[in-house]
Order: sequence, then C-alpha cells, then structure tokens
Amino acid sequence: MVFKLIFGIIIAYLLYKLIKAWNTVKGSSRANLPTGGEDLVEDPFCHTYVPVSNAFRTVIDGKTVYFCSQKCLETYKKKV
Repeated sequence: MVFKLIFGIIIAYLLYKLIKAWNTVKGSSRANLPTGGEDLVEDPFCHTYVPVSNAFRTVIDGKTVYFCSQKCLETYKKKV
C-alpha cells in the first residue's frame, strides 16, 4: 500500500516536470517569432494600437493622425 502511494507520487511528479518542460519549450518558440520591427500607433478615437502600414491616416491641423479603421477615422473627423 505504501509502495503504491510512493509510486503514484513519483509518477505525478514526473508528469508535472514533463508538462512544465513542454510549456517552456512551447513558450520559447513563440518568443522567437519575428516581429518585423514595425512601429505601432494608437488610434486617438478607440485607443487601439495598429501597425503603421495597416493604419488609416489623415492630416489634421498639420499633424498626421493614424486610425485602426475607416469608421474610426470618419467618426473622429465628425467630432473634431
């Protein structure tokens, strides 16, 4: 009976270590993904961050303003 308990504890510990190691490897592979180094800009209307290349832009009072969508851009222009 005691041997079964010890054996169960050892198996549970080994499974814990195996799952922990697998999650570490899985997490590190995500960390190595290329980010492209592109800057993010904040939409002043909905405060969403979008890459500069995907942003909708307009010039307001001589300043370039970036938006996440055409809808946010139009709504912002109506309020300004």
